[in-house]
Amino acid sequence: MKLHFDHALVTQLLAHAEAAKEHTSTFDQLYEPTFLKDGKETQSPSYDDIDLTKVPAGLMLVGDNGIYLMSNGKPALKDPERTGNLIAYAFEADPQKQPDDWWHVKQAAFGGDDGAEFLAAKAIRNALEATKGGRFWLDVSPTRISSPYLAPPRRKPALASKK
Repeated sequence: MKLHFDHALVTQLLAHAEAAKEHTSTFDQLYEPTFLKDGKETQSPSYDDIDLTKVPAGLMLVGDNGIYLMSNGKPALKDPERTGNLIAYAFEADPQKQPDDWWHVKQAAFGGDDGAEFLAAKAIRNALEATKGGRFWLDVSPTRISSPYLAPPRRKPALASKK
C-alpha cells in the first residue's frame, strides 16, 4: 500500500538524524553484533548493550497508533506544538485526520503487530530526491517496504568511428 508523507517534514526528520552523533536502535538492531558495545554478547542483548554511536542515521517507520516516520537521532527531536517527539504521519494512517480509517490502513500496510522498522538515511535521501516537488511516499506491506529512487543516468553508447 502506498503511504504518503509530508515531504518537508520528512526532510526535517532526516536532517535531525544525520546531524545526531548517537542514534536509537530498533528491536531488530539489538541483534546486530556491529552495534553492540565492545565485549557484549548477542544471545539476549538489551538496549543498554548498544553503542549508540555505532547505530547508523536514518528514520524509523513505526506502526502503532497509526503509521508514522520519526528520526532515530538522539536526543529525540521534540514536537514544538505537542508533547512527545516530532513525527510525520502517513496521510492515510493518521488517527487525527482519518479517525475512521487509520486502523484498517495500519493493518493492511503494517500488519497486526506494532513495531518499528529502520530505514537507512541514504534510502530516504534518494526517495526524497525522487519525490521532489510532490509528496514523499513509501510502498509498505507487512513483509516489504520499498521507496522511489532516481535511476542513475544512462550512458549513451559511443558511436563507432568510420575508418
